[in-house]
Amino acid sequence: MDAVVDAMVGKTSFLSLACGLVLSGCAWLPFGGNSCPEITDTSAWINRMPGPGQSGGKLHVVVRLADDQSWKLSPVPTEEEGLLVLSLSEGGPSVPGTAAYQQSRKPLPQRIKLECHGTAVAFIDEITVAY
Repeated sequence: MDAVVDAMVGKTSFLSLACGLVLSGCAWLPFGGNSCPEITDTSAWINRMPGPGQSGGKLHVVVRLADDQSWKLSPVPTEEEGLLVLSLSEGGPSVPGTAAYQQSRKPLPQRIKLECHGTAVAFIDEITVAY
């Protein structure tokens, strides 16, 4: 009888451990993380003001978010000409509630697509050029 009880306790412990590992593993999946913040404002401009080291302009992108933590924008490879895809993710050196990106390399984009967790969340179709 003791052997039967020991075997049942062993199986129960193994099942508890297995269930615990499966459930804790959900936090590593993309849908188990934090959701994307609401975007409240976007702006993009190219600075072509004359000055030392200015050789054609620098792109600036700023996104304001309804969130109190820092976010960052990172470029994502794309084949579409004239489109810059930026991925919004947690972290980075930005001011809480904002995300920013700068680019000096050519070619500068005509449109910007913002993604969060691989889903398009906003487009910037108007990029101001400052001379």
